[in-house]
Amino acid sequence: MPADVSHGSDPLVARLAQLETGQVSDVLDEAGLGNQVLASTLATLKPNTRFAGRAACLSGEPIITAPNVPSPLPADVLEQVAGAGSVLVIGTGGFRAGSVMGGFVAYSLQRGGCRGLITDGAIRDADEIRGLDFPVCCTGVTPINGARRWRLTKKDVAVPLPGQTHVPVLVQPRDLILADGDGIVVIPAEVAERIVADTEELARIEQRIGRELRTGAARTEVFKNNPRFQHIRKV
Repeated sequence: MPADVSHGSDPLVARLAQLETGQVSDVLDEAGLGNQVLASTLATLKPNTRFAGRAACLSGEPIITAPNVPSPLPADVLEQVAGAGSVLVIGTGGFRAGSVMGGFVAYSLQRGGCRGLITDGAIRDADEIRGLDFPVCCTGVTPINGARRWRLTKKDVAVPLPGQTHVPVLVQPRDLILADGDGIVVIPAEVAERIVADTEELARIEQRIGRELRTGAARTEVFKNNPRFQHIRKV
């Protein structure tokens, strides 16, 4: 069981932080939500990274010189959107030619209580960010400054990110996010209470299974006596 982590005034996030992504993924599958795990190509900068929070969503696009293109968002929009207890989610619109965040931004976000960043783009100042212990999941690192090539254009919008099943996962503002050594799961906000509660019950069952296995009981018999998924409610 992970160590206790304070998550401010959001008790549901605090409960989620005690669980494992594998358990949450199993419950989501059994509940009928089989596409809520982000692709493993969204890799963590630092091993053993673990965080949980509510999604704060932004999206952007490559800089285009043309009439009627969206105006860029103000420079401090990152700090405005990513409040305490949030996980900042940035969709790049396919941009890969530069970074969407660096060390100064990471520090500012961390200072404001942001729990981490997930983006389908690249970041830079990777060693500096590792030193901050600010969790980042991204598709790569580069020294190129993306500010000259890309800009944020929308906030508080649904953001599609690559999914492990090769179908995009649509991350909505206020969805719950849990990341650990196995990957990243996204729980839709409207069913989060139910999913977390059913995952907590699964965790209790699996603890019991572990105890019985350590006494020497046969795995098949232990699994038969401790059904793991019967309690999970369909969405």
